[in-house]
Amino acid sequence: MKRKFFTLLIVLAILSITFSAHAKVRRITIATAGTAGALYPMGVAMAETITKHVKGFAASAEASAASLENIRNLSKGKVDWGISQNEVAFLAYNGMGKYKGKPVKCLRSLFGTLISWVQIFAPANSPLKSVADFKGKRIGVGAPGSGGEQAARKILAFYGLNYKTVKAEFMSNPDMVSALKDGTLDAFIITHPLKSAALLDLTTTFKVKMIGVNDPGFYKKYPYFTKRYIPAGVYRNVNKPVPTPTSRVVMYTTTKANLSTDDLYRLLKAIWENSSEWVNTHAAVKKYTTLKDAIKGLNIPLHPGAVKYYKEKGFKIPAHLIIK
Repeated sequence: MKRKFFTLLIVLAILSITFSAHAKVRRITIATAGTAGALYPMGVAMAETITKHVKGFAASAEASAASLENIRNLSKGKVDWGISQNEVAFLAYNGMGKYKGKPVKCLRSLFGTLISWVQIFAPANSPLKSVADFKGKRIGVGAPGSGGEQAARKILAFYGLNYKTVKAEFMSNPDMVSALKDGTLDAFIITHPLKSAALLDLTTTFKVKMIGVNDPGFYKKYPYFTKRYIPAGVYRNVNKPVPTPTSRVVMYTTTKANLSTDDLYRLLKAIWENSSEWVNTHAAVKKYTTLKDAIKGLNIPLHPGAVKYYKEKGFKIPAHLIIK
């Protein structure tokens, strides 16, 4: 009887230790985007890296409708990390646009991932040289309410134009390509990766030129856009670099996730020290999601744990990225 009693005590002790160990595991959720893109597989692999290398944490990634849904869920504490277009998060954090009067001040930046490029195309023989020349012209601006359409609206506004002074056409990206080819559009403004299938189709079958946005005032007015140059030769007949607005897809966390400075420091350290485990999930991730560019183009303050990690790596942290 004593032997059975002691055996039972040992089993209970083992179970107690096991349950205690499991109870100490912190589970975090990373919200990404649709399963067809680059961000979901990146998030899945990143979650595996966290689970593998950060003691006491187990992470998982989930597909989502991207920026708007992720900001909403971050603000409610339903997810711990989530991606968003930089400009959407900027408006949310500062209570602007659709977030007017409802700022999402709990957001904190972690690192930048992919780049979204605004690209403006016109026929090669078009007299249009600047967005300022678009007055009265038929301009494709993308699908209503899309990120690309919102960018088009801002670019037109900067040059003193709006949907009354241009003949705005709300169209899908493939439809804009077709319409430029057949002459029913004079130009279009699109937010797309460089050399996407639709744009390669356009530029390999139709002579185009690109129109840049070079005015420093635009980037001052809309600080969530960064000026980058589309390299010469990316598209046929585009023989010189083209300045254009870009924005980053950024990974954010929230104060509602209750991740301490040490927690975030350890998570970022594991991610960047083992980046080979997740950056190869997509060519665009590998190209643009790098430690050296981790805080480039960010506009919302970093989590204190991120500040600690990046300072340790020798980064000079801009004042606007340090929470006051």
